[in-house]
Amino acid sequence: MHTPCGKINILLPLLGYQNISNALAASALAFCLKIPLQQIKVGLSTTPIIPGRLESIEINPNKIIINDTYNSNVSSTISAIKVLEKMPGYKILVIGNMEELGKNSILYHKMIGNIASISKIDKIFSFGKKSYTISKMCQNGVHFLEKKKIKEILKKIISKKNKITVLIKGSRKTKMETIIKYLLKELKK
Repeated sequence: MHTPCGKINILLPLLGYQNISNALAASALAFCLKIPLQQIKVGLSTTPIIPGRLESIEINPNKIIINDTYNSNVSSTISAIKVLEKMPGYKILVIGNMEELGKNSILYHKMIGNIASISKIDKIFSFGKKSYTISKMCQNGVHFLEKKKIKEILKKIISKKNKITVLIKGSRKTKMETIIKYLLKELKK
């Protein structure tokens, strides 16, 4: 970060480009309050990760689950897809419905389907009536009617792949975190 008082390197513990903007805004406010750069660095470097918001969970160093189940909307889903694209290994997006989007909900799900279809993601699994639109638009998309099937297939794929990142995303109503709980229980045995 470059300021009139000097520059300092900061490593954020958060995934996603949107967090850079948030960190810069917080830094600007702290700088205006005359907080020293070193203290700003410490504050940003130790920012706690909020569970369920692009939270990286290591099964092992080569197998990562990204928990983004806190909530879901168009912009957070686009950000999550961009994060997944930059992650190492085989990439799977597991996506539930984005809820509370109003009358254009299906249009927004189609928009996410378009973005996912041109992304560098190997597989796209969807769950929920609205998210069917997302996987339908992707050659590498598969829609599931039951979470149980998603859990079983993910367990097999994660076990077989040497390097893999799985992003699980959905609105609160879809309770996508149950998939993560199952995988952690089964894969950390």
